[in-house]
Amino acid sequence: MQKIMIALIALLSIPALATIDERFPESATFISNSNILRFQYMAHEGTECIPGNTTKLISRVPFYVYAPAINNTQVKTGKFPALIFLHGMGEQGPSMLNMCYTRDDTYYASIASTLNKVENQAGGPGAAILAGNFNPAENMVVIIPQSMQRGGFSTDVIRRVISDTATQMASKGIELDADRIYLTGLSMGGGSLMQYLANNPNHFAAAIPIEAAGGIDACWLRTHTISFWGFAGGASGNMGAGTLLNIINGTSNCPDSVIEYINPAYTCVYNTKSCTRFSAPRPNNLRATFMPANGHNGWREIYNGTHNALPTTEKNIYNWLLAQKNSDQGKPLFPIQYLTNGSSSSATTSSIQSSSSSPGTSSSLVASSAPSSYSSTQSSSSSSTPTGSPATILLTPAMIVPGSPGNPDALVDEQTSTAPTNYWFAGWSTSIYPVSAIIDLGREYTITEITLYDANGTGLVEFSDADPAHSQGVIVSDGLTRYLAFTSYSVSVQTRYLRVKKYNAATLGEIKLQGY
Repeated sequence: MQKIMIALIALLSIPALATIDERFPESATFISNSNILRFQYMAHEGTECIPGNTTKLISRVPFYVYAPAINNTQVKTGKFPALIFLHGMGEQGPSMLNMCYTRDDTYYASIASTLNKVENQAGGPGAAILAGNFNPAENMVVIIPQSMQRGGFSTDVIRRVISDTATQMASKGIELDADRIYLTGLSMGGGSLMQYLANNPNHFAAAIPIEAAGGIDACWLRTHTISFWGFAGGASGNMGAGTLLNIINGTSNCPDSVIEYINPAYTCVYNTKSCTRFSAPRPNNLRATFMPANGHNGWREIYNGTHNALPTTEKNIYNWLLAQKNSDQGKPLFPIQYLTNGSSSSATTSSIQSSSSSPGTSSSLVASSAPSSYSSTQSSSSSSTPTGSPATILLTPAMIVPGSPGNPDALVDEQTSTAPTNYWFAGWSTSIYPVSAIIDLGREYTITEITLYDANGTGLVEFSDADPAHSQGVIVSDGLTRYLAFTSYSVSVQTRYLRVKKYNAATLGEIKLQGY
């Protein structure tokens, strides 16, 4: 193999016990209609399992690799571009795989039975391959990992599967082209894609997020060289056309933010008709396609090239990917500057805002572990409130004190027993977080219960007494580990003002209060 292959593997490797588990068989399967051999692997990173030991592994990730084939037993040797696909929430594996269990045949069979969800069920490149609709102009290696926990794919997981794929394919005579490695993802996987790009702008030649559950700073896309093609439906809220339009158009603070190159195949009115917009200064590198007839879907047709929103001359998104190269964009060959194991992104830190900061602004940053439990404290107060039976404290958007970024009224606009559909979105730029919103209850209450709705299964939110005359201590701290569920905390605090602080990845759907 050439020197670049050696460098690729070395740079991706992390100093830990990272191995392919040999007890998880390759089980090569020939997919004749796509002329591809599919392999399955499971990567480990961290402490090896010992029976009776409950130490968590850093990561344990099953994944498929699709390699160009000559026939049903032989791969096609040579150098090939690679595509990594990140699936959505519905295709996750069992979260128990993060724990260290005795591994027996039954255990491995259960893992293999869930891995196939990332293929046809996901509707991504795997589905296109199975259906015979995967027809790039050149042969590609396709890598599809399965997320084992809520919240998506960490940076460590993405780099792990690329590294292990490079190692396994090298043994078969296949080299990954470090100049052309691409990333795509849908929904939750699209959100992980955005986060990875923001932290690693040089690692991929191009990215295609579809209905991403998360965004990226519009100005970031204009100050970093990355080929980006986003897709969004018109009926999917903050994951839809409005968000993508903001990303592609930018703001008045972004260079060339109002210049657009419109696909001549359509009249580009994003909320009424399918179209593609291209944004300056690189019209071929920054684009957005809108699918107003779709809600939170449409990716299957995008990946297999049949969606009518695709430009008439570019029905095959893989050919657009293949035209993008790191070397053409003035970037070093992927990958570079990986974090060492000691500074892994799996370590959680939080930015602590001082109690004297005004809502929506952040003060000096202090690293600390993000708690997943809560503490209940009694705020000191010189005034007293008559005791009584706790009842619902009716919250309304008018109670939100002006000055917080985004739409903090979404925290209190759906005071029902059903799952809320709106959430507080303050902006994509990580520099603004943490952000705070203050609720003025109108009078002093004794709050006995705080309920919150976790809309994304990741992040950190804190509730504190915002009355300047009180201690302003944290009442509840929640690491948002209960996806799409309400969580209630018993508290005892007397205050008129309640502060809600949200950290970058936190998606908080609604809050409710009990008290008297």
